[in-house]
Amino acid sequence: MKIDFFVINLDRSRERLEAVRAEAAALGIDLIRVPAVDGKTVPEADQDALDRAGFLRRHGKRPMPGEYGCYVSHVAALRRIAAGEAESGVVFEDDVRPLPELLPVLQSLSEADDWDVVRFAHHRRVRRKAIRNLAQGRQLFATYFGPTGSAAAYIVRREAAGRLADALVPMQLPFDVALERGWATGCRTLDIWPDLVGFGALSKTSLTRETRRYGAMKLPVWRRWPTLLFRAGDLARRIGRTARLPRTPA
Repeated sequence: MKIDFFVINLDRSRERLEAVRAEAAALGIDLIRVPAVDGKTVPEADQDALDRAGFLRRHGKRPMPGEYGCYVSHVAALRRIAAGEAESGVVFEDDVRPLPELLPVLQSLSEADDWDVVRFAHHRRVRRKAIRNLAQGRQLFATYFGPTGSAAAYIVRREAAGRLADALVPMQLPFDVALERGWATGCRTLDIWPDLVGFGALSKTSLTRETRRYGAMKLPVWRRWPTLLFRAGDLARRIGRTARLPRTPA
């Protein structure tokens, strides 16, 4: 399977780009840069991809400029994959450190047509269901609970990338939350554990990092009832989807 590798990077973050390119080059990977959108430079009136009312209702927080920039940057990367010639595309955020096992695991992933999107960076570990074994001690999984956090590294088939980008617009959730909702996007979305990337020394800053505390963006409790109902329904759909998937053959 031919794979193109993309990295999302802000113009001002040259040091981060050099670091991830060096890590990737050591594995024989040539990264294609996708210029990131700096959400702080986009006035609210010009945030055309954002459904603000939907975001407040589903996420229960006010959107931050960095979240918007991150979201539209990832959608742009998906459009690049859809327009490319490679069978699949990997998207990295520029604070990741690809591990040596990355390429053989992705090659073994391609041996079956049972996925459209596979994420391989996570911030939370949750109960999961094995789908099949991969190389280097990894497994392909579906999750029973979530969100599991992080859109820092994932692979998308070219034929699914355009569909996924279309399904993700307008923005009603942070990108990492929206990406794993395969039951909503119509894409077969799975995960690899253990992760295939680590995080570099520069990972304490990111596209979404803000000086304000994230918790301060929460709506008052009485305005978060729609969010609670949405999350309960989403959890039921996630569990139902995972329960229906076949287990790894013995």
